[in-house]
Amino acid sequence: MSNRTQNQNLSFFRLEKMIKTNSIQLSNKRWSLLSLVILILGLVFLQSPIFGKSKPKVLIAMSAANTLLLDGNRQHPTGVFVNELYHPVIALDRSGFDLVFATPEGKKATLDPESLKDKYWNSKEEKEEAVRFLNSHPSFQKPIPLESIAKDHQIYISLLVPGGQGLMSDLLYDKNIPVLLASFQNQGKTIGLVCHAPALLTTLPSGTNGEGFLFQGYQGNSVTKTEEWFIETFVMKGSPKVRKISDLLKERGMKYESSFFPASGYAIRDRNLVTSQNPFSGNEFTKLYLGAINDYLQKPAF
Repeated sequence: MSNRTQNQNLSFFRLEKMIKTNSIQLSNKRWSLLSLVILILGLVFLQSPIFGKSKPKVLIAMSAANTLLLDGNRQHPTGVFVNELYHPVIALDRSGFDLVFATPEGKKATLDPESLKDKYWNSKEEKEEAVRFLNSHPSFQKPIPLESIAKDHQIYISLLVPGGQGLMSDLLYDKNIPVLLASFQNQGKTIGLVCHAPALLTTLPSGTNGEGFLFQGYQGNSVTKTEEWFIETFVMKGSPKVRKISDLLKERGMKYESSFFPASGYAIRDRNLVTSQNPFSGNEFTKLYLGAINDYLQKPAF
């Protein structure tokens, strides 16, 4: 899809939202009927295939790994942390965005068994609804290969990477990740990274003191060292190869911020980058992330 077509689609998306909110306020009945006709004709106009209208696409890059090597000799079951994925994607879906899931080689993502424990959810019903939603979403069931996106990433308005230890096994070493991050950043598109996902920023080139790092000077967040210690000690009972993500970000010139209390909700937005700390940050992250996307959509399309 060309940039012109993408801009046209975004313009129609904005106009459609305006029309659907019925912002025309007319008291005269005759004019009210006329406004209703205008609304209907406008929606028909917007739906016409002649104009190539489509929903704005959000790329959701997920891990396809189901284990993480600990202490160099033991595999621990892992995958995508479900609520870190579900909270933003259900909000995107309800807001009318087209969700496109992708993994290395197009392999189906594994749901981290730890993330299905009740303590990470507001209720059992919410957890069950999350699993139903993902199991019924065609793109989640059959994700596209990350390798193919590198050639056609211009059609997406945002990049979202949910957390989970799985990405520390594959996405952290995937050559397509720095390409996508650099492209989205250079175009000012929204980038959302949850919990462990900010570690992927370290795949971008950086000098000794952060020289040349695309996110140098940005405020950012991730799982904290205290939370990493807790996970390694009481959940996984072992240490992965890459840890202390917060230190890695600070070494590259980012301004790291976090909640004072572990396991409490925290997220931060700096320009087009939105990062969050843990599985309990869903509400904070989602609000900031959708806000950043909406700000991007408000920019002039032409």
